[in-house]
Amino acid sequence: MERRYVLNSWSKEEVRAVIRYEWALGVSGTEIHNRLVEVYGRGVMSKQMVRRWCRTFSDGRQQVEDIPRAGQTRTATTDANIGKVDDMIRANRRITIDEVAEELGISHE
Repeated sequence: MERRYVLNSWSKEEVRAVIRYEWALGVSGTEIHNRLVEVYGRGVMSKQMVRRWCRTFSDGRQQVEDIPRAGQTRTATTDANIGKVDDMIRANRRITIDEVAEELGISHE
């Protein structure tokens, strides 16, 4: 009897590497998606996104990592801020996101 496991933990890069591998074997985007769902579960990636990655690899892209983009880097998610937010919530469970953001000088996101 064949035993299968659902992998609940995965990275974007891991899934993209699987897509690239399957695409290189000539597997269709729909079938790749079905296989991903079978192994990683329903929340892995949409069928449309799998097809988009297949097109991207067909266009010549080799890497599975995100391409760095211009723009402001994220600096609000630091260990210090995480600790401060935790302390603020423990001190006042009714604190709002607006109050946290204002206190720490960060955005909602």
